[in-house]
This record gives sequence, structure tokens and C-alpha cells, in this order.
Amino acid sequence: MSRKPLGSKPKRRASQSSKRRPLSKRLWQYYLRSAERLLKLFRILNITFLLGSTTVILILISLFTPLFSQAIVYLFTLLPLPAVPGAAMSSPPTAYVVLGGGLTNDNDNQIILNEYSLNRARTAASAYHDLPLPIVLSGAEAPWLGQWLIEHGIDGLISENASMNTCENARFTAKRIPLRHVYLITDRYHMARARRQFALNGINSTPINAPLPVNRDWMKPAQNLSHSRRAVYEVAAYLRDVIRPQGNCRQARDVTSQQLLTPRGNAVKTPNEQE
Repeated sequence: MSRKPLGSKPKRRASQSSKRRPLSKRLWQYYLRSAERLLKLFRILNITFLLGSTTVILILISLFTPLFSQAIVYLFTLLPLPAVPGAAMSSPPTAYVVLGGGLTNDNDNQIILNEYSLNRARTAASAYHDLPLPIVLSGAEAPWLGQWLIEHGIDGLISENASMNTCENARFTAKRIPLRHVYLITDRYHMARARRQFALNGINSTPINAPLPVNRDWMKPAQNLSHSRRAVYEVAAYLRDVIRPQGNCRQARDVTSQQLLTPRGNAVKTPNEQE
């Protein structure tokens, strides 16, 4: 004859006693458990807020130091480029491509290169004297870039005058002259976006960074902020190009060879020209 374990009755009594526990006591325990969970949640939110606010403050401070822009440039160097044809990867650079950086007016209201474009022209001249290669000037700034380079003893330039943005720089340069691998000259913040556009058009590129008008300096927060603004702009532009490419980038077939050769506004498209 089997017997029940001696400990079974106390367990049943304990179970019965828990059922008889007063409702107020059970509510009180439920309240304590809920309060404990809420306190844990508040602690997590507090830590998250402190970490988040500290991060925001540090980023805002870094904008006025060289750290922020240096970090952005480093991250840009880690970004992969679209694949280019094997011939473009294996061939050496055969030309310099200088991207225009804008124009301005002098004291006599004459159009001249702004500091961005001027630094790119200087960088191209320096590179040319080290290794003479054809120089392709891309953008509406091309006539002024060419004039500056000619005045500094460099001729035999190739101009693409029609492009109005980085996307068109790449498309129209590829149409203007067959290229596989080039030395690409622009500033270090613009470089990642420009190299991506040229790769999308089958052109491999080796970067040559032109300096910005002002240098980074720990003792000059305003100059550091200028670099930070440039870096933030290029991050936003790069993401735009990847997520939602700009709609104002014309296709190569939208411009004629004559338009590429003629300074902006002077080219006339002939209906008989075949694209």
C-alpha cells in the first residue's frame, strides 16, 4: 500500500493559505512589484538621457575643434566605391580632372575664381609640374580655371563647360573624353562624393586633395567650424545621392558635344547633331 509523501500536506495547506490571503495584501504586493519595475525604467531612461545629452554636447563642442571634420574625412575614406571596369582598375591615371568649386566677383564686379576653385587650380598646377599629364577642367568654372592655368604656364587644357553639379561633372567628363583612370582634384570633403559619381560612370580615380580656404587650427574655433559645416554638408549630400539621387542631374544625351566645349549659356544645340 503506497503512502503519500509526508511533505505533501503542508504544501497543500500553503497553497490554500495563499488563496485565503487578504485581497489588500495581494494588491499591495502587486503595487510594490509595479513600482519596482517603474523605478528600473526611470533609471534606464535617466541613464539614456544623460548619455544622449552628453554625446550631443560633446559633438557640439567638437564642431569648433579639428576633431569633428577629421572624423568625417576618416569615415569617408572607409566608404566603398561602386565597381568600375577591370581595365579602369588596372590602368594608371592618364589625366588630371579638376572640379570647379564656384565663382565670385572682385572689387570691380568682374567674375573670378572663388577660393575653393583657386585652391583646386593651384593644386592642379603643382601636380602637373611634378607629373605632366593632360588637365580636364569640369564645370561652369572651366574658362576661368583655364585662364588661371594658362597664366601660370600650363596649356593644352581640355574643358567641359556644361556641368552644374557633381553628378554632371562625372557624366559630362566621361562624354567629353574617354578616360579610365584619373587623378581627381577637389577638396577632401567633396572627394568621396565625387569619386563615387565618377565610378558610377566607369572612371576610376586617385584623389588629390585641394586645401580649403582656411586651415584647421585648435586655436581658431571659427576656422574649425567652417570645416565642420563643409563636412556636414557633404555628409548630407552623399546620403542624398545614395538614397534619392538628385533630379537635376542631366543625362549625357541631354547635352551636345558643342555645349560641352562652349562656356555655359553660349552653346546652341543643333537638331542634326547625333548623340
